[in-house]
Amino acid sequence: MRTLPKLLIAIAVAAAAAPFLFDRGVDAGATPAPAPAPATVDVSPVRTATFAPRHWAPGSVISRRDAQVAGESGGRVVRVAEIGQALRAGDALAVLDDTGLRLREQEAAAEAGRIRAQLDLATRQEARYARLAARQDIARAQHDQLQADRDVLAQELARARALLAQISHQRERMVVRAPFPGTVAERHAQAGEYLAAGATVARLVDTADLEVRVRAPVELARHLAVGTPVTVRSADGDREHPVGAVVPIGDENSRQLELRIVLDAPRFPVGSAVDVGLPGAAAREVLAVPRDAVILRREGDYVLRVDAAERAERVAVETGSQLDDLVEVSGALAPGDRLIVRGGERVQPGQAVVVQDRADAVARR
Repeated sequence: MRTLPKLLIAIAVAAAAAPFLFDRGVDAGATPAPAPAPATVDVSPVRTATFAPRHWAPGSVISRRDAQVAGESGGRVVRVAEIGQALRAGDALAVLDDTGLRLREQEAAAEAGRIRAQLDLATRQEARYARLAARQDIARAQHDQLQADRDVLAQELARARALLAQISHQRERMVVRAPFPGTVAERHAQAGEYLAAGATVARLVDTADLEVRVRAPVELARHLAVGTPVTVRSADGDREHPVGAVVPIGDENSRQLELRIVLDAPRFPVGSAVDVGLPGAAAREVLAVPRDAVILRREGDYVLRVDAAERAERVAVETGSQLDDLVEVSGALAPGDRLIVRGGERVQPGQAVVVQDRADAVARR
């Protein structure tokens, strides 16, 4: 009776092991899976690049000459330049009525002419009395009196001419002229209105002399100086421009200071928004790879390197700063290593690859 349980146990163990023995026999007779076909890829080398971390700050395009032009004299406005009108330096921005000054100028000119005539007469009389005094035909006191009268008339003529010049200057000030070439952006006075002395006539903006105004953290001041190249980014792309001015006075609330960036050409309208890349630290030499070579994964970033046997090799990397299309990396890479930048989406580590010629790739696109 004791042999029956032992027999049942042996049968159960044999039944459980039968599937494993059958699978092992099938695997032993199966043919191995074929190796994947070589993948066609584009490669780019690892290179050494100079990286200077950038701090991006918003900026605005402004004019270096933007003025609220005022009149020096008061008067009724006769004409004002139109909004959007381009003016040269010295062109009339506004014209005031100068009728009263013109009449005063004529009066002053007449008064100066009268005194000039009296001075001419006194000069001739003094010359005659001088000859008589030399022959002692008249008293010396008479000659001295004529000299004094002539000198008084000369001073009166000088005063009349100064008054005439003042009135002429006031008449010239009745035309408000553009102090620099620019475009009329706003008008603060209209024809027919009375303009008080010192009141604003119009806003004039020089659209040919532009710069970028940007604010940056005060801790970046040690990396900034006049002439330091920075990157100005706009819809047209990125361009390098020098720093024109650094105001080394930070705001107590924002802890920022102001910079002015020189623009070499008026390619922006005044008021355009741009981004300015400022140096955030000292430049350093790093290993850099194309951005397309880095494969980002949750478990870690890596690149695919093509080895000497033309096979893909997975190399883990850590990324850092970016500069244009290059990314700073650290890992088991060396300058000159070939990295897959296109066609590596389905490439497995160890798979054979065929490096595509760049010229042929560009021609086929």
